[in-house]
Amino acid sequence: MIKLKFHNKEELSAFIRLLQEIVLNLEAEQMAERDPFKKFEIEARLELMEELLPKVSKKQFNQTIKSTVDISKAIALIIFQHREIVLDVYAEMLKNRIVEHIHRQMV
Repeated sequence: MIKLKFHNKEELSAFIRLLQEIVLNLEAEQMAERDPFKKFEIEARLELMEELLPKVSKKQFNQTIKSTVDISKAIALIIFQHREIVLDVYAEMLKNRIVEHIHRQMV
């Protein structure tokens, strides 16, 4: 198991969005796939992701106790295989954080 620690609510929300984006991507792959074995493989990945999503969605961020999520090595591998989605989601989170900081400085 791999422990992921989230330091704020935005990080946890970004991780949930990341999982949702990967699920959507896998569903699209599954519909487009013609090879039954590949389709089965994608379905297995989808099941793993869909099992994790409700558990993570229930997590509440608490300032005193940092939220942690345990993920299996299989989930970590799936996330790594979709690293372009990871970069997009976390880049968006960082952009929002920078814009928010600039806005606070302006007012």
